[in-house]
Amino acid sequence: MKEVLEEIENRIKRLEAEIELVEGRLQFLERVGASSKYQILRKRKSMDEMYIIFFVLWGFIGLVLLLYLKYKYSEILPFSLTPYFWVMVAFILLPFAYYMFFSKKTESETPVEYLERRERMARLAINRFYIPLKEALEKKDKEKLKEVADRLLEGEVAKAIKELNEGDPKVMAYALYIYINKDQVGLDEIKNTAEIMKNKPLKKLLFKTFEE
Repeated sequence: MKEVLEEIENRIKRLEAEIELVEGRLQFLERVGASSKYQILRKRKSMDEMYIIFFVLWGFIGLVLLLYLKYKYSEILPFSLTPYFWVMVAFILLPFAYYMFFSKKTESETPVEYLERRERMARLAINRFYIPLKEALEKKDKEKLKEVADRLLEGEVAKAIKELNEGDPKVMAYALYIYINKDQVGLDEIKNTAEIMKNKPLKKLLFKTFEE
């Protein structure tokens, strides 16, 4: 078990080093003004969305007014409202088309957003997976191990583990369930799961269980 705990500690230190590296990069971007630039771009995108909503709303009101005039005063008006009707429809649809076309081009993360997300994911992996896992193994607390395994099946912890390339969260959860119920699981199942496991601490945990 000592080797497994040491491996967990190594993963924690690696993630802490990544957090420090990310913080350093964010500070650098702040110093050179890049952070402010990306904030301005985000605000500009938000303003563009507000303008689009305004134009669509204005166009919708105009369309309703035209429909009202068409059906109320069509016999009195000396000209057809149909061309104006189609102009207002285009006025409503064009902003949507513009937004859908350009939003796809600007949906990618900025460097600042990417770094902030990596930092948040690393903290999640440490605080919601590795530290609770280490404590549960030290205390041989099966209930806590089950809680850790459950977190790997869905939610932000599972997403963090996957994005940080710490392993397949579902396979990791299954490995913990195997360890919790090791007396009821065949050795072949333990060995096979260990062989496909990418997460080093859990891989070592399963091989240690197999050897016992």
